[in-house]
Amino acid sequence: ALVLLFTVLNQHPSYKSMDFNWFKLLLDSIPAEHESEVKKRKAEKYLEYSVLESIPARIRAGRQASDKKGINSTALLALKELLVKWLVTLPWRQRNIRECRIGGSRPNLFKAAIPLFSNIDKPEWVKQEEQRDAAAEFWQFAFSVDETKTAIEVHCVLPRPLIGLLEEYLREFRPHLLHGVDPETLFVNQAGNQMSTVNVDDLVTTLTYRFGGTRVTPHLFRDIVAFAWLKAHPKDYLTLSKMLWHSTPDQVIKTYGSRFNESSGVCAMESWLEEREAKST
Repeated sequence: ALVLLFTVLNQHPSYKSMDFNWFKLLLDSIPAEHESEVKKRKAEKYLEYSVLESIPARIRAGRQASDKKGINSTALLALKELLVKWLVTLPWRQRNIRECRIGGSRPNLFKAAIPLFSNIDKPEWVKQEEQRDAAAEFWQFAFSVDETKTAIEVHCVLPRPLIGLLEEYLREFRPHLLHGVDPETLFVNQAGNQMSTVNVDDLVTTLTYRFGGTRVTPHLFRDIVAFAWLKAHPKDYLTLSKMLWHSTPDQVIKTYGSRFNESSGVCAMESWLEEREAKST
C-alpha cells in the first residue's frame, strides 16, 4: 500500500514540485518480509480445489427456491454458477473474464467450424464429430496478443463441461440481466453492464465465503487450480504453463509451484515406495 501511495504522489502533477526522496528512503528502510511468511499468509486464504469444484452444483441447487423470486433472481444465480465453474475449469486472469466478448466484429467466445489447417489441439470428441460432419461447429475462445498479459495468442476449443451451462445461460438467463444497450460481454453486472474488477472480486469472494468459509479471490483460483493439477500430474509444468497462458514454464514453477515444499517431496517418496512394495508382493 505504501509503494502504491509513493507511486501516486510521485507521478501526480499536483505534487510535481515536491521532493519525495525521503519517502523512498523510508520504504527502503522497512525490512522485507521473508518469503516463507508470504507463503504462509497466502496459504491461509486457500480452499481445496474439491471445495471450489462443488460450489457450482450448490448454487444450482438453490435455483428452485429462487424461481419464486422471479426470473431475474434465477438468472443471477445462473451467472454465478457459470462464473465459478468457468474459474475451476479455465482459470483465466480477471481481465479476460471481464472482457470476454460474445458479440461484435471480433468475439472472444464463439461457435464455428474449426478451420481445416488450424493448429488448434482437438479433444477426441471433437475429432469424432468432425468425422461425422465436416461442417460441424464447436464453441471456441480466442484472444489476440494484445488481449493477454503475456502477449501470446490463444485459440482453444471450449471444454465440454462448460458447454451445456453456457448455452443454457446465453439462451435462458443472460437476456434477463440486460438493461438497455448490450455490452456484448459474457458476464454482466446487476446493472446489465460489463463487470468491473470490483464486481468480479465481490461476487467470487462472497460465493467462496458462503460455500467454503474463506474469501478466495479470482486470481487465487489460479494458484489453487495449479496446485491441484500438479498434485495429480507431478512435474507437468509445461502443460500447466499452457493452461495459465504463460510463455514459459519457469514462471509457473516459481509462482504456482510455491505450495510444493519438502513435505511434498516426502509424500511423493512415500507413495513411490508403497507402489514398489505393492508390485513386489
